Amino acid sequence: MNLINNMLLTPIALMHPLLQLFRPIVATNAIERLADAVNAAIDAGYRGLSVFGFARFGKTQAITYLMDHLGWLGNRAAALLRVDASEARKRTDRTFYQSLLATLGVRIPSRAQTDELCALVMARLIEACQSAPVATHLVILFIDEAQRLLPTDYENLVSLDNRMTQAGYYLFVVFIQQRDMTGFTNEVIAGSDHPPHITGRFLIRKHEFTGLQNVSELAYALSRYDESTEWPPGSNVSYVMHFAPGATANGFKLAHYAEPLWREASNLRAEERLPEHWTWPMKSFESTVVHLLTTVIPQTPSFEQFSNDELKEAIHNSGLIELEQSRHTYKPQEVK
Repeated sequence: MNLINNMLLTPIALMHPLLQLFRPIVATNAIERLADAVNAAIDAGYRGLSVFGFARFGKTQAITYLMDHLGWLGNRAAALLRVDASEARKRTDRTFYQSLLATLGVRIPSRAQTDELCALVMARLIEACQSAPVATHLVILFIDEAQRLLPTDYENLVSLDNRMTQAGYYLFVVFIQQRDMTGFTNEVIAGSDHPPHITGRFLIRKHEFTGLQNVSELAYALSRYDESTEWPPGSNVSYVMHFAPGATANGFKLAHYAEPLWREASNLRAEERLPEHWTWPMKSFESTVVHLLTTVIPQTPSFEQFSNDELKEAIHNSGLIELEQSRHTYKPQEVK
């Protein structure tokens, strides 16, 4: 029985974060680039940023990380909120605002008209600004699954933005879009089917969210488990030190395995005739790390280092190859 199998026997408060259902997110170069892109777009006076990335690259996790770690804002104070775009294919102006209110946790009056619903959304955004750790007039709204938005939804966002501006508040929208759902490139998705007043306001700035692009980025992400994590709180014990105390005392670091992990993953991809150029999806990366720390190490008496077979086993267990195969065989269906 490995550590994962003990999850139901241990109170969550006493369970290591890597053994819980919702694991903590570590900073990556991709998350830091997204933070920089948001700040740069706000500095340039835009009201939106279109972010594109493939499935399981960690876009939703990036939102969570940025909302939980506000240091990336620097000296800028902001209220951060997130919503999911509605998946309903037939919707009205009312249902757009109703969807926002429901996701934001606001009670929806049954007979409210469109203008009243817009005012309720606006009130919730202003409330978030006023209740932020530092009162602010900037609200950053992350819209996940933004590839679902219809042209009328963008028009409603324009109306909301106009009202916020008149009230003295700055609305900035981060549109998180799934590239796999369309099959098109970033430029095609962001640049078509929108009039200039929408494109100019929300869609000029574009940013591609990637997985781990090379050995250096893999090493950086692995190093976070070595140095920037802690359990139990206040113990100064990193996640790696927790699972491998003896090896850590002898100089063991997870980041030292960046090159062999990348090599093994590349070899597995080559065996399946997948494209030579690739980036490592965050879902597979995290699963690989968790398997190494919570399964391989506990099952190895007097653990000192990983073997190549153990690295390969962890990558196989993460589903990397299956995910990559699904990406390259998927053909988007035309919406009717």
